[in-house]
Amino acid sequence: MISFQYLHLDIDTIDTHSFAFSYPYGPSRELTESIRRAGVLTPLLVLGENDTYRLFDGHRRLQAARETSLPQVPVAILATKPPLELFSLWIESQRAHRLLNPFEIAALVQDGPAVFRIPREQFLSLLAKETQRLSPSLLPSLPKILSLPERLKREAVQRNYGAPFLVKIVKTFPSELLAEISQILETISLSENQMDQLLSWLDEIAKRDRLTPSKVVKRDPLPFILKHPKMPTAKKRDAFLKAVLMRRFPQRAKFDTAIREIRQKIETTGNLRLLPPPELAGDRFELRVAFRDVNELETSLRRIAAFHKEIDSLTKLI
Repeated sequence: MISFQYLHLDIDTIDTHSFAFSYPYGPSRELTESIRRAGVLTPLLVLGENDTYRLFDGHRRLQAARETSLPQVPVAILATKPPLELFSLWIESQRAHRLLNPFEIAALVQDGPAVFRIPREQFLSLLAKETQRLSPSLLPSLPKILSLPERLKREAVQRNYGAPFLVKIVKTFPSELLAEISQILETISLSENQMDQLLSWLDEIAKRDRLTPSKVVKRDPLPFILKHPKMPTAKKRDAFLKAVLMRRFPQRAKFDTAIREIRQKIETTGNLRLLPPPELAGDRFELRVAFRDVNELETSLRRIAAFHKEIDSLTKLI
């Protein structure tokens, strides 16, 4: 059974450096407003060592208290415990609220062994068991993701990017490209799959055209799409991804223009539909004929015959 001593401490007397594994570091607007209205209702957990109080749990609450200019906060003082007990207690205190995100686990891998005073290999073994989301082999390389641009890290937390994907992108793509993606995220939001596609496409284009990622992103129409004042965010994202895909396949734009011209001629009959493949991966076109009776079918077939030259040009295009 754990017993605590409760009291109020001046904010400036609390050391916040030892167990600062939370990400994002700042409190949410909701938490700040709650503390502004009612104060800190749940005591912070601190370790008392001599005349020092080390913050063990409650970093966001403490930051919110500072932002609202509270002079003191309620704390529960935890007596010094053996390293393994201390680590287990910290994990339990986090689990009570939420699962750790990849950046918090990465910070633990990087700094936790020294802070909790546990040998590194033993600490990694314990952490692999506690997180229940990561393979032990992934943990040693996880701190690399801490170098990702801040905006990309926030997107990863908000959209729930997986740790394996984050390790993959930081190992695969140049830092300049990741910085450009971070700027793009100021305008549009991307799922993990969309982020994977966009990074791969931009990297491929940059290498093929021997350009920097910055120059690729600044090519028209990409800046125009991102700055469009009236386009909804979801539509802007889709238009941006499509434009990059077109840049990846330069012939695709010519292909789409030719198909559009052919379809305009064929589909003016009203009941004929030419359906090209949605992606370049396919080359099967569908010509659909809608008819109500035999007479309408015969009329449609005659119209198809009348468009012989257009069908020829379509065949040559394919």
